[in-house]
Amino acid sequence: MERTLIRIIDICQSHQIELQFIRNLSSNGLIEVVTQDEEEFVKEEELKALEQFATWHYDLEINLQGIEVAQHLLHKIERLQEEIRFLRTEINR
Repeated sequence: MERTLIRIIDICQSHQIELQFIRNLSSNGLIEVVTQDEEEFVKEEELKALEQFATWHYDLEINLQGIEVAQHLLHKIERLQEEIRFLRTEINR
């Protein structure tokens, strides 16, 4: 399966995001930046998260550490919701 890559420079221009912000997200493990032929890209499936992080940062003025905490808590909530669904399915058997 071929993955779609989106140039970071295009994302920055279309979403009014600073290049360094995306690089900081990458260095903190929040998104993955792929480098090919000396150009930086983001996988298409990570675009939604990147847009969410940009909204938190630029609109809500949440710093990088706050974004990390919020993302961690959202992942934890998702795992707990999955566990609840599983347990409900097991109970109803």
